[in-house]
Amino acid sequence: MISVFTATYNRAENLKDLYKSLQNQTFKDFEWVIVDDGSTDNTKEVIDSFIKNNDMKIIYKYQENGGKMRAHNTGVSLVNGEYFFGIDSDDSLTPNALEIVNKNYQKIKDNNEIAGLVFLNCKKGTNEIIGTKFPENNIVDTYYNIYKKYNVTGDKEFTFKTSIVKEYLFPVAEGEKFVPEAALFNRVCKKYKFLFCNEVAMNVEYLESGYSNNYFKLAKNNPKGQVLYYKELYELEPTLYNVAAYDMYSIFAKNGIVKTIKNHPSKLKSLVMYLPALYKAKTKK
Repeated sequence: MISVFTATYNRAENLKDLYKSLQNQTFKDFEWVIVDDGSTDNTKEVIDSFIKNNDMKIIYKYQENGGKMRAHNTGVSLVNGEYFFGIDSDDSLTPNALEIVNKNYQKIKDNNEIAGLVFLNCKKGTNEIIGTKFPENNIVDTYYNIYKKYNVTGDKEFTFKTSIVKEYLFPVAEGEKFVPEAALFNRVCKKYKFLFCNEVAMNVEYLESGYSNNYFKLAKNNPKGQVLYYKELYELEPTLYNVAAYDMYSIFAKNGIVKTIKNHPSKLKSLVMYLPALYKAKTKK
């Protein structure tokens, strides 16, 4: 019924906690698909020990390091369940997480306008909800609107019908390993909505070396992905900030003025007139 997916990189010890939380699930009809994105620690040995226990179906795939988004796309090609639940290797599930996924999935199973379910997250080791709850339980709306229309804050757990997640793979940029997860969510919300549930499904830990704590460093080092993200975000939110971000990351990506203007999200191209000066300033540095 449910495919739990984890992309991992050098997180052998963290995987043990996640594995225990899967062992403790009240709902047992699931598989665990793990894509190892080029780990150099003992991740394979740890996962082999899980497989030998034979207490759940585990699919393990090793690939050369290409970033979480490529690992996600590989995982999508391996899953067999009707429903897709992604969880990072440093997080864990509440004991009834998959049970509440299955319960709520039955509500949307035959609704072709809804792509999946969204749940609340707690900080690992506490009962503290990350950000705010949804204003009402079982709101049906887009990913974009839930944050802009209802002013919801904090990371949430987005889960998908498998058919939808196979339709919307993560965009990847050549030579880069990072694209914001919101890039995929924004694409989905142009066509589909989600059911937002005020139930906690996941315990989240923000490691110092993780994506959340290194977002801006990752963004600067992977500018092509940011150009793509802000170009598409501008279609949803045509603000000066998004134009400026598109221009800035175009400079970091060394796209050149002609390419930047040609692909510019804003018809007014309000900041493009400043690009030559920006390029010149960057060259001097």
